[in-house]
Amino acid sequence: MPGVNGFSPQEIAGLTSRAGIAKSHLRWGELIVKSFLGGVFISLGGLVDLIVLAGSPGLRSSNPGLATLIAGFTFPLGFVLITLTNMELCTSNMFVMPFTALQRKISILDMVKNLVVSYLANLCGCLFVAGFLGWWSDVFDTDTMSSYTVTQAENRVNVQWSVNLLRGVGCNFFVAMAFFLSIGAVEFVSKVYTIWIPVWAFVIAGYQHSIANYFLVPIGMFYGTNFGVGKFIYQSIIPVTIGNLIGGIVMASVPFWYLYGREEQVAPSVQTGQPVAEDEKVKKRGSRSPDSDDETVFSGQGSSSSGLRYDRTDMAQAA
Repeated sequence: MPGVNGFSPQEIAGLTSRAGIAKSHLRWGELIVKSFLGGVFISLGGLVDLIVLAGSPGLRSSNPGLATLIAGFTFPLGFVLITLTNMELCTSNMFVMPFTALQRKISILDMVKNLVVSYLANLCGCLFVAGFLGWWSDVFDTDTMSSYTVTQAENRVNVQWSVNLLRGVGCNFFVAMAFFLSIGAVEFVSKVYTIWIPVWAFVIAGYQHSIANYFLVPIGMFYGTNFGVGKFIYQSIIPVTIGNLIGGIVMASVPFWYLYGREEQVAPSVQTGQPVAEDEKVKKRGSRSPDSDDETVFSGQGSSSSGLRYDRTDMAQAA
């Protein structure tokens, strides 16, 4: 295992590439189900955050910063569930898929397919939680709580278009950092910590997450907001989504590719801490553990153009 219980940025870049390649090889059904559950998980974090804020009117009025700090601490739950169960979240894919495409290890079509399908399935998962686990289950069962769901939704939509755009940029820059750092951790406690802090930070800052907004805004609309679907799309969905793309690609994928992705790096195994090539030698010598269930993923139908092999179990633990 690595001596510092983690990997260098160059090694993390290699693991990010392997994650992107594995994501591009997901079957349609796998991608849809993983993305739907990704939307469910991100909404569960938003649900807990909203319950804490909505149920603390006194703290919100007397010390709004402390209320945001405490409630925001619960929001990263969704990101942790997504990462540790290896589900698909479009906003984190806005970093890893363009990064891998810049290395020419996946095609533009692979990238677009993943982003579009994961976005739409994330949306469905968020609406499911908003409708079934939020509104119909009567979680916000007091007038104070239900009125706050309306207020927070209006605060997300009734702002300038450019403000939501920039809030989306800031949000996904933090999300990309959380993804990158979590891949560099080799065990669950470190992964949780590296995810929790950046996500907590963007919630405190009031940045906007396009997928989470598909839960936070509709739940307020169910209780009666002063805007309709059209304004939600134009004033929130469009600018925040564009901002998330800019934050994930321009502020994260491109600079990290420039720094660490232009030259081929030998990605380490998350299980052994050794380069993949060394793991392959061990396997060829018959030293592989008999209870190992590694699934090898190849580019295309057979093998990648470079002849490298990508281990799905390692990818699952890393991404």
